[in-house]
Amino acid sequence: MTSRRRFLGAAAAAAATYGAGLPARAATPARTITIAFPMDVPSWDPVVAAQPTVSAVYKCVFDQPLNLADDLSFAPSVVRAHQWLDERCTQLELELRDDVGFHNGDRLTSADIQFTFDERVKADRATLLSGVWRGVDRVETPAPTRAIMHFAAPMATAPVMLADIPAYILPKAYYQSVGADGFVKAPVGSGPYRLAEYQRDAQIVLERTSDYWGGAPAIERVVFRITKDATARAAAIQSGQADVTMNLSVREVERLGALPGLAPHLDPTTGVVLIQLVNAGVLQDRNVRLAAHHALDKRAISRALFNGHATSIWVPAGPTMPGYVDGFEIPYSPDQARALLAASGHGPDNPVRFNFYTTRGTFPSDFDIARVITQMWRQVGIEADLQVLDGPTMYDYQRNGKFDGPVLKPFNPAGGDPGTYSGYMLDPAMSFSIWKGEDIPPRLYPLMAEPDNDKRISGFRDFDRWQVEQGYSIPLFLGLTTIVAREQVGFRPHPSGVLLPYRWG
Repeated sequence: MTSRRRFLGAAAAAAATYGAGLPARAATPARTITIAFPMDVPSWDPVVAAQPTVSAVYKCVFDQPLNLADDLSFAPSVVRAHQWLDERCTQLELELRDDVGFHNGDRLTSADIQFTFDERVKADRATLLSGVWRGVDRVETPAPTRAIMHFAAPMATAPVMLADIPAYILPKAYYQSVGADGFVKAPVGSGPYRLAEYQRDAQIVLERTSDYWGGAPAIERVVFRITKDATARAAAIQSGQADVTMNLSVREVERLGALPGLAPHLDPTTGVVLIQLVNAGVLQDRNVRLAAHHALDKRAISRALFNGHATSIWVPAGPTMPGYVDGFEIPYSPDQARALLAASGHGPDNPVRFNFYTTRGTFPSDFDIARVITQMWRQVGIEADLQVLDGPTMYDYQRNGKFDGPVLKPFNPAGGDPGTYSGYMLDPAMSFSIWKGEDIPPRLYPLMAEPDNDKRISGFRDFDRWQVEQGYSIPLFLGLTTIVAREQVGFRPHPSGVLLPYRWG
């Protein structure tokens, strides 16, 4: 047994505080807030598919085994403590609280952990839950408050992924009694809010759980009003029809935030925006891949599109994240980019050509970022044919290996652990991966089996520097929240970028 054991609620007072280290507070008068929200949930089964934005809804209704504080450490959670039982990260013991209840009155026990992370994973291999937790061999339940997760292959990132999407705990007895269709019609979770009303593509109304194990939230009712158009969301908060809104342009956030009673929130997140490379065609040439990186002036893109608020990165981590490599950059140098292309026989008469894939409206300024990148590439001799895909098509291309060129995309792990970035995006066995290289597993897989967290993090810093120097990915920016909130809401950002209304007030 390893000696490393992490207790997530050392004192009773701390254990009674939910989520990201939220301080104890006096009772607050019941009230309602309205959020002008950009999208509806795809399903009320939260493990089927997940998009970071809708995590705001899911995390209100469903608990996750572990929660993250603002400093990305583990906060009071359904799981009181966890430890590895072996030296290869294949047996993870979870100790559960004994006072967590589902909204229908059932007690949450280890049987619900087993149902969620074992039975549901194996029942439908097409779900995001299965994509992340496909390595679960079985889950033992030796006691109602004790579960042991057994993995077929080492998964050192399992604890932090228990705090990430789509690790939402499902109620076994209720789910099995009503079936999958019945569950999505009347979902039951154990989170700080319960679903009170739902109108498809119109609104979601949540009511607080008065006997929630972490204490009742200060805000009694949360109304997510589905407002897909950004202009309409801005109008809603300016006119007083909404208290919070998100996914606006930086300029619009700054404009609205200057109005009386409104506050702008432009905060970096643990998400990243990057270009994933594919080992096909001309991109099999390392010179071409590195030229594509040297050609990009990331700081200029940030100034032009985000008023300088987007933090430029050169590995998939920012300065406050454990995987950050201090001082490492791939310098912006059009001359160096041209020299690399020339060394591989490319020039004005023989430019590099490939398709470049992006979305439009999936994350802030995605299409604009892609257009600026194509212009910068053209200046050094790279002709990129911009291909715009919607979210579902992008997912289909990735899952089925259809990409033949680089892809601009966000990647949004909540915990900031480097193993959940390149550890997933470059693992050739995972659907997240577009670059499938034989030289990656010998470097990556030992890190995914390393139980010493400090040693593992240090190893990932070396791995990420190496993979970027090989041109396997081009990190661009940290994620950026673009939120406007009324001052009286008591809005608090979370480093994941997810809206968490139960922290406010």
